[in-house]
Amino acid sequence: MNDFPEFDNLPDDPEVAFVRLYERHNEEYQQRIRGEQDTRAEAVEFMNTMLGVAQGLEIPGFENWAIPEDWDEIYAVFTNFDRALKRYVMEVKVRKSRVTKVYSVHLNAEDKSRIHNLIREIRDILTSADLQDRKRNSLFNKLSAFEADVDRVRTRFDNATLMAIDIIGVVDKGTNTLKPINELLRRIQAIMGNAKDEEPEQNQLPAPTEPKKLPPPPKQITGPDQNPFSRDLDDDIPF
Repeated sequence: MNDFPEFDNLPDDPEVAFVRLYERHNEEYQQRIRGEQDTRAEAVEFMNTMLGVAQGLEIPGFENWAIPEDWDEIYAVFTNFDRALKRYVMEVKVRKSRVTKVYSVHLNAEDKSRIHNLIREIRDILTSADLQDRKRNSLFNKLSAFEADVDRVRTRFDNATLMAIDIIGVVDKGTNTLKPINELLRRIQAIMGNAKDEEPEQNQLPAPTEPKKLPPPPKQITGPDQNPFSRDLDDDIPF
């Protein structure tokens, strides 16, 4: 049992999880500062939260940032942090959207209709097969989830694969009445594969890229105790 159910639905990808939590906490931050004249306390709280999120998800680059002890420095530090944070989030979104295109396919209306018909045939075979209700219902849920994915703008290959793996496992252990499912799954795979072949080359696999890091702070800032926080100059940061 998860002790923190509010994080149960976080994506497995740490960068995507970071973006989701950023959007959640940034919305809360924007609500708290609405109408406020002095927003330093809220800025510190938001910055501290995002640093904790980054550390928990092991996102590199955030260790270069620290909350200043001097209250007068908060606006300047937070402004730079907020800009770097927005830039990082945008880079993640653009990069992940490209990857999603690679591992998904756009199906036209005819292809979607054909796949729905094939899924209907698979469901009919499973309905008449000698299966435990628990297992049959589990397979029906996976088929329904895949059907919903088929109706999206782009259909993900990983969801189709997971659905097929579960069903093939049951078919291989079952009777001959389940064997026709293999051919139906093959036809679904062929429809998706042919549609992918028709897509432009830019939707094919891009060259691998190194994971992005949050840009480091742009300058050195010394707190009232004269202990400098790390602020290495980064000429590539456009602010």
